[in-house]
Amino acid sequence: MRISEKQIRYSGIVLLALGLPLLMGYKKGYYHYHVFHTLVVTFSNWQGCVWIMNYYQNKYPNYALTKIRIISELLAVVVLIVVIATIHSLLMNLLYGTPFSWYRIPHFMTVNAMITVFAGAFYESRYFFERWNETFIETQRLRRQTTQSQLEVLKNQVNPHFLFNSLNTLLTLIPENKQTAKKFTRKLGAVYQYILQYQNQELTTLEQEFNFIKAYLFLQQMRFGDNLKARIEIDPAYQTYQIVPLSLQMLVENAIKHNVVSSARPLYIKISNQEDRLVVSNNLQLKSVRQTVAKNSTKIGLKNIQNRYRFFTHTPIEIDAKNDCFQVTIPLLSPKEATKPVIEPLNTFVL
Repeated sequence: MRISEKQIRYSGIVLLALGLPLLMGYKKGYYHYHVFHTLVVTFSNWQGCVWIMNYYQNKYPNYALTKIRIISELLAVVVLIVVIATIHSLLMNLLYGTPFSWYRIPHFMTVNAMITVFAGAFYESRYFFERWNETFIETQRLRRQTTQSQLEVLKNQVNPHFLFNSLNTLLTLIPENKQTAKKFTRKLGAVYQYILQYQNQELTTLEQEFNFIKAYLFLQQMRFGDNLKARIEIDPAYQTYQIVPLSLQMLVENAIKHNVVSSARPLYIKISNQEDRLVVSNNLQLKSVRQTVAKNSTKIGLKNIQNRYRFFTHTPIEIDAKNDCFQVTIPLLSPKEATKPVIEPLNTFVL
């Protein structure tokens, strides 16, 4: 049987109200009197502590903001203790004629501090373990999705159609231009070597990914000729930044797979960066017969990329589909950022 938070809260309030008068050494003849006042003070402190914890845990849910959250909670709790202690002293004066004295405030603050420390420790510990459990579950889910995405990428890349088309292109090149055929063979080998080498890695450098995508684009351009235009404009300063392996290839392949590529309607693909963000765009000219299927297939591929990036950054992948242009913007991870996986739980804990 699971004990609810409310049961723990009210049980704790009652136990503290009964125990604190004994712990503080109050006179036994006035025990019931002290229990009543301690009950009111305990309830006020506990409820105030719940509100403070709730507010700051929702305001600063990220792990990186833990220090700010705890400092904010401590400051708010100190204010709560002082306010309740002052109000308690004033009420004692109004109800029972007990002379108000600032010297009594530290005594009341001691009682309040004991209550809030107990309540705060409980809620902060519960919050920590809830988050830890959610993070663990989310980590396992993302790892499974990453593995599935990697297998899907491998299945899509090392497929008979790509190899068949590449071999056909090679057979055409051999009698026409042996030097180009040799270069084509080297590029084809480099593409498959990269796929097999990096498919199981979580990240790779932008420089390595671009060496791969250049080889892949060379193969595709040899197949489609002038019907496929590709342009790459990348700031060399970002070559050491990290990227999810094969994500560029998936975006380029989607563009070729789902759009018309012909002499009358050539396909233009551009890969560029806007500071620490990578932009892949193409003119939108979907194949009419497969337009609906193409859209759904593209969404699946983009979803795979999004799931893999979620493990490393909060920065979202932006997808912009206009009438004549399709653009995907993916984040580049700095070397420092790439070493710190970021995982957010599915739901924020609220008491």
